[in-house]
Parts: sequence; C-alpha cells; structure tokens
Amino acid sequence: MIVGLPLDLSGVAGSREAFIDGESATLCIDPAPDTRDDFAARAKAADRASNAWAEFATRPAMTGDGTAITVCLNIADPAEIEGLDPASCDGIGLVRTEFLFSGRAGLPDEETQYRAYRRLAEWAVGKPVTIRTLDAGADKPIAGLTLEHEANPFLGLRGIRLSLHKPDPFLTQLRALCRAAAHGRVEVMLPMVTLPSELDRARVYLDEAFCSLQDAGIACRRPALGMMVEVPAAALTVESFDADFFSIGSNDLTQYAMAAARDSDAVAALNDPTHPAVLRLIAQVAAHGASVARKVSLCGDAGGEPKFIEALLATGLRALSVSPAALGRTKQAIARVGLSRGAPDD
Repeated sequence: MIVGLPLDLSGVAGSREAFIDGESATLCIDPAPDTRDDFAARAKAADRASNAWAEFATRPAMTGDGTAITVCLNIADPAEIEGLDPASCDGIGLVRTEFLFSGRAGLPDEETQYRAYRRLAEWAVGKPVTIRTLDAGADKPIAGLTLEHEANPFLGLRGIRLSLHKPDPFLTQLRALCRAAAHGRVEVMLPMVTLPSELDRARVYLDEAFCSLQDAGIACRRPALGMMVEVPAAALTVESFDADFFSIGSNDLTQYAMAAARDSDAVAALNDPTHPAVLRLIAQVAAHGASVARKVSLCGDAGGEPKFIEALLATGLRALSVSPAALGRTKQAIARVGLSRGAPDD
C-alpha cells in the first residue's frame, strides 16, 4: 500500500486509469504507453518473485552456508492463520493482542480472551506462541483505558507502564493467558519494559493469576515470561533483566535510538534499523542471550524486509518473526546470506 502521498484525489475527476506500485510507492494517473509497458514488465517480474517466495515459504530457513534460522509469524488477528500451515513456520513470535481491545464497547472479559488465545495455541500444535500483553497507548489509544491528551504519548504511559498503572485489566489478561497455556506452548511477552522492577512487578501479577486459577481448580499452566527490547535503556542494560526470553521490537527501538517518530513522513529517512547505533543495540542483546542461553528474536518490521536481513543476522540474531505475507521472501533472503563469509551468496 501507499501512505503519506500528498495528493488531493478530489481533483481527479471522472473515471480514470491509475497504476499503483506499492513496492516503489508510486501512483500514476493516466499512464503513457511507455509507462504501461514498464508497469506490465515489472508486474510480471513481481509475479515471478512471488512464485519463488511461495516455494521458499514451505522450507526450513537456512543461510547459504548452512546456518539454521528460526522464522516465526507476527499475528495481529487470529483470522490471519486461516489457511496457513503451521509447518511453514517455527511458531508465532508475536501476537498483538490489541485486536481484542479496539473497536468494541468495554474491555474484553477473561473468557473472550481465553478463547482467542487458545485458538492460536492449538493451531501451532506444540510450537511456541508468544503473546504480547496489551500494548496500549501512543498510536494505539483505547477508550476508557489509555490517558487522553498526553503531550508526547510515545514517551508516556504505554505498554507495561499502563498495565502496571491499571492492573485489573492486566490481571484479567494474565489469567486468560495462563488458561490458554494449558493447550500449547504459550509464552507471555511484556511490551515497553524499561526497568528490571517492571519485569519483577509483572512476574508477581503473573504468579497471582496462576495461583488463583490453581486454587479454583481451573486448568492452567504458568507460561514463560519474556520482554520486548524496544527501549534503548533496556538494550544497554539487558544483563539486568531476568527475563525468560527477549524479543527485539525494531520499530520502536529504531525510533527511540534515532529520536525520529516512526509515524512522521518528514523524518522517515532517519528510521533506519541498519544504522550502526541500532545494530549495536541489537548485537548487544543477541550477545547477552547467547551468553545466558536465553532466546533472542526480532519481531519488528525490519525482519521481513529482505534488504535488512544480512545486516540483522550479522549482529548474531538467529530468530526472526515476520508477517505471514513476508514469510517466503524472508526465507529466500536468508538463503542468500553466507554468514561465514559475511557476504551474500551469488
């Protein structure tokens, strides 16, 4: 799709032919013959590339020199798994639970959440399903829960900060997650963790949710508790966090490291996940995970962009989580990387 295009469509009168190229972010109205020919040629090339991606989508991810890479899926809505074969991925690396909280009257109850999470756990048939607790705030306001009129909501009460500030909805979600964990390898991931004390407080709430279910005789399991690494302070002091696993949110990590809002066209060029500063933070987290035998993955959009794959793997990352649409092209890009030589294969 194309966003941020400065065009007043009201000035385009009548029935007109238009070519849309989401890859190059261009819109051409009333194309000339040469433009038609060029567009047709690029469309055919895109179809060929798509067919190649489809072939890679069903294979295990492997670099050109034989290093296995874990590739999981990012899911924003359970409907995205319809028609997907669990064998095509290594699990679900990120479930954005905001789909349950947005566009509805009131917050979802425990049963509603449990059913949604259980469906994902059962689909994965034993593979890990990493479910992020509610990441509300900033560009994801939720009526009745998030604060209104924050001067800078991206630096405000969002993610785990909001959950700890208003713990009742958080406890409800944790109970639903513990119940769903009885049906598969559910893992719980906390967004926007900045301080070790936030992780510690969240663990207390998770224990409370689990124990209350056990006491009531309700089937449950205590899931692993991990954290997003998207705040530079957390990346720089990652050794201070006793998380069961780490998942790097490259979208926010890049925006905070580069002091460039990810939703601003004016500074879009600064949002580069391969900037040396961002890669250094990623490498530090990956190295820590390797040293303590804790899983480290990356679930931001950068993991699904072929042009970034080589640089990301060079930091020491060995696990990526991408959108279902990016699965094939990500595996193809991984196959072109030769880690022992530090260069892509021919």
